[in-house]
Parts: sequence; structure tokens; C-alpha cells
Amino acid sequence: MKYIPEQDRPAPRERTAGIISALMLFLCIVAVAVFSWQRSLDPSIDPREMMLRLTGSEEREAKVAEVLYSFVFDIRDKPVFTLHRGNIVKCSRSGVLFLDKKGGILRSEGIEFEDPIVRTSGSRVLLANAGSTEICVMDGDSIRWQDKTDTAILNADISDGGYVTVITSAKRDNNVIRVYESHGVELFRKIIATDFAVSAGVSPSKKHLVLSAVATGAAGPYSRYKFYDMEGKELAEVSFDSSGELLPLFWFNRDDSIFAVGDSAAACIDPAGKVRWKEQFRSVAGASTVGDGRLAVAAHEDDGAVLSIYTADGKKDVSVKLQGIPKGLDGVRGMVSVYTDDMVYFFNERGINTHIYNAGEKIQHVHLFDRKQAAVITAGEITVIAID
Repeated sequence: MKYIPEQDRPAPRERTAGIISALMLFLCIVAVAVFSWQRSLDPSIDPREMMLRLTGSEEREAKVAEVLYSFVFDIRDKPVFTLHRGNIVKCSRSGVLFLDKKGGILRSEGIEFEDPIVRTSGSRVLLANAGSTEICVMDGDSIRWQDKTDTAILNADISDGGYVTVITSAKRDNNVIRVYESHGVELFRKIIATDFAVSAGVSPSKKHLVLSAVATGAAGPYSRYKFYDMEGKELAEVSFDSSGELLPLFWFNRDDSIFAVGDSAAACIDPAGKVRWKEQFRSVAGASTVGDGRLAVAAHEDDGAVLSIYTADGKKDVSVKLQGIPKGLDGVRGMVSVYTDDMVYFFNERGINTHIYNAGEKIQHVHLFDRKQAAVITAGEITVIAID
């Protein structure tokens, strides 16, 4: 056996330090690899949040949201607000205003709306006058196109691809759905003779028109969904007649399936008319998609108010108890806001309450700009807050 002099051997402290250094290097490599993978899935992910996930030291105490800006508006105009590319759109009987976050006017249009319907999608804003006949599509710089219907508008929507659907009353039937392509050319009209149309939209693939309608049966009114091709031919139908449920609101997923939500239930329906899953609640306070084919629902259940986030396959990713009585919800990728009469609670994608905001008065609505800022609308005032 070869003899190694004692002085040539590494000291115990040196061996320990070397092992720790190698372990730390390995953990750093793993952290960088995991963060790079997560960043490829979600480019907006915060590195600090990622480190908290890896170390298991997530902050549990909600922070108070910081007030950035606040400005007032005239409630006598009965305005409707929405967000468009980081700015605020105000639509009322006084016209259309594009506002920055401080309330400064960026652009105005003298188009008056007594009962405005306002929808946004990408770079475009859809404006319609409920009960009247005017419809208008704008972007941040100009009016893209306008049209007038021959009967009263009941609802309207705009798809991610810029396709517009307008539901009107009809002279002989119940409703008519008008479908426009992105440049304002009317593609076709669909007559609704027996049911009553609530909302309609063109799917992300631009292959399907989906109609949400209310039908009547022996047990009373219930929701019926119909899928059409882009020539108006019916492809599939699903009815909730046996349960007598109303699920009139819907959002598209990338595969053209939809999330449908009503007063006391939520469901996912595929383009073939098959109900993938359905969930019952005592009542629903609000719902919204939150990216990656997920649906957030604030609802009342037997054991209290709960925020749940579901996947298109029906998996419940998040389920957290809520404080107070929820009145509404808004969601974007990575963030959900749930508001009560005067409080707003912000939750990240894992259901952790990261921030709170006390409005001090009755909240009308909360709009999320993104996962870092939100606009809280009360009677006559808009407050922009930071939640990062």
C-alpha cells in the first residue's frame, strides 16, 4: 500500500468546502435551467417569484397595493369603461375617449352611445349601441369601419382575429346574427327562429361560429349552445334542458372548445358539442379566463366563498377560500382579482393572495391591465394601483 504523507492530504474543512461549492454550483445550474424552461412557457414570469418557488419560501402575507394615479369622471354620462393596450377607453353619451392612466385624453371620437356595448381584442375596440343600430370598430389611431343594422342591436362581440358578431332583433323571427370579417365585410347572417340568442362569437381557428341561446321547455328556460361552420351550417348542439341550467357566458380556448358559465354552474364544451366537465355552485359571483386554457371562478359554496381555477380537462388547479362576499372577478395570465363591496384581493396563478386594496367605497368594477397593475372603478373615480 502506498503511503501518503499526512501533510499531502486535504484538510477536513477543505473537503467540506469543496463539496458545498460543488453542490451550490449544481443548484445554480438547476435553477437557471428551470427558470429558462418556465420563461419559455411564460415570458412575463418574475425571477423573484421563481426563486421563491424553488426555495419554498413564498410570501404568504398579502401586501397593500400602491396607489399610482387617480382621477374623476362624470357619473351623469353613465360611462362604460374597458382597457385597450395599457390605456383606458371611456364610452358614453358624450362620446368616446381614450385615456392614459392619469386620466389624460389621448384621443376622442364624437360618437355618442346611450347604452354602450364595449369589447376589445388585440389592437381593436368594438363599440355598439344597445337598442339602437350603430356599430363601430376602432384601433388606437382611427375608425376602422362602421355599419348600421336594420333592427335593434342586443349584443356584439369581437374575436381575437378581428371577426365581429352582432345579435339583433328580427322582424319575423326571434333574432339575427350578423358575422363580419376583420375589414367590416359582412360574411353571412344566421336566422334564429326558435331560441333567443344571448351571445355569439367566432372561434380562434376562424372555422366556427358559436351561439349561446336560451330555449324554453317544460321545466322552464335553459341554455343551448350551437356550433356552426363559417357559412352558417349547424355542426353540433348541446342543451342543458335536463338540468334546466342557464350558462349564457362563454370564452374560447385555443382548440375552439369553450368555457361556459352561468349563475350557478361552469362547464367546458368541445366543438363537437360534448360537455367535457361541469361544476355546480350555490351561486357564481364572477368568472374569467386566465391564460393557458384555464378558467377562474369566484363562487359561493356550502362552506363559504371560494376561488377555483379549472383547466379545460376539468382539473381543479387552485381552490382557496375567499374573504368577504365576492361581487365580481377579473383575470389575466398569471393574476386574478376578486372584489367585494369595497375590497380587492389579488391572487397569483397558484392561488396565493399577493396584494389587497381597500377602495373605501362601493366598487363598480376592477380591470387588470396585466399582472402588475389594475384599475379600480368606483362611483365617479378611477384609481390605478400597482400589484407587483
